[in-house]
Amino acid sequence: RCRDRLANLLCVPLSRLPCAFRRKVLENFEYAFPAQSVKEREALYRAFIRVGLKVIFGYGEPFFRSQDFLKKTFLVTGGEHLKSALASGKPLIFLGSHSWAVDHCGLYLSASGLPMCTFMHTSGNRVYDWFMNSMRLKFGGKVYERSSGIRALVRCLRDGYHLAFYPDQDLGEHSALFVPFFATPKATLVVLPRLAALGRALVVPMFAAYNEEHHLYEVIFDAPFDNYPSADLKADVRRMNKAIEDALKGREMQYMWFLRFYQTRPAESE
Repeated sequence: RCRDRLANLLCVPLSRLPCAFRRKVLENFEYAFPAQSVKEREALYRAFIRVGLKVIFGYGEPFFRSQDFLKKTFLVTGGEHLKSALASGKPLIFLGSHSWAVDHCGLYLSASGLPMCTFMHTSGNRVYDWFMNSMRLKFGGKVYERSSGIRALVRCLRDGYHLAFYPDQDLGEHSALFVPFFATPKATLVVLPRLAALGRALVVPMFAAYNEEHHLYEVIFDAPFDNYPSADLKADVRRMNKAIEDALKGREMQYMWFLRFYQTRPAESE
């Protein structure tokens, strides 16, 4: 709670700093929420900074704290969806997105005893990569470099692991379709339907947020996708984006809006 009070104090002056980070976030707000006024975007930006600080100030905690302690830091919403998905006996693909508290999704699942796998993009900083991998693997599991490709993930699913999958970033036009994400189409990866089919897996929407009222990390599950994938790839990809949009409604400040989401534009927009 002391960390949260400090974040509340710092978020206002920090949100006023003119910098590339601020410009990038506000630009993404314009793409996603064009109907918002400048005043509304500024308010959202302050809330975004406030939540980010609260998560960052506690970032090293999972590295040092025990499993019993960490379990007390979670608040679960929609746990019935997780139970029903596990009861299916199928491997699960947890469809997540890059919220400030994103790493707490995998931590909750692995701390709950589920065999998990995921992938990450190596930063090039060995100390940082060691720290992040050590934290993510604290309770077991596997972490693959993003360049390992889909085969490694399919193999993991068929070996009985569940996958934490975060396909919301714009990685260019390769293996992507332009489908709506909030108000603007974005280059969206088409990998999820293929992963679900090849891994014979069930897709479960998942989101991690920092609950400011309870001072806890909230892990939110939604109902598993039915009839997925379908015969319509574009509809399947749009369904994925819609699930992320639904998770963010009312929680827009929880998202890492500084990342690449609308970097690639359709040719007719150039």
